[in-house]
Amino acid sequence: MKLGILLTTSPENENTNTVIEISKAAREQGHDVSIFLMYDGVYNVNKKEFAELINKGVEITICAFNAEQRRVAKVDGILFGSQYDHACIANSADRFISFG
Repeated sequence: MKLGILLTTSPENENTNTVIEISKAAREQGHDVSIFLMYDGVYNVNKKEFAELINKGVEITICAFNAEQRRVAKVDGILFGSQYDHACIANSADRFISFG
């Protein structure tokens, strides 16, 4: 199964920890996980526990426009993409959940 996740809230919000735990659990079960970050969600790339999801095989894409607006620096392993990437994740996912 392929799980798509949209996260739009900043790291202080409990949504971040929820997304981290869901992503870890899904990967441990062998599922593919793709996360798209936009709005204040782009700040999550600066949270160590979130960025470490890459090492667990989670694909993370960030809205480059929102990151530029908020002056978020590029992070290795994270794709700085667009709403097109968001649409591709949503289209290819078997299940898609949103936290906002």
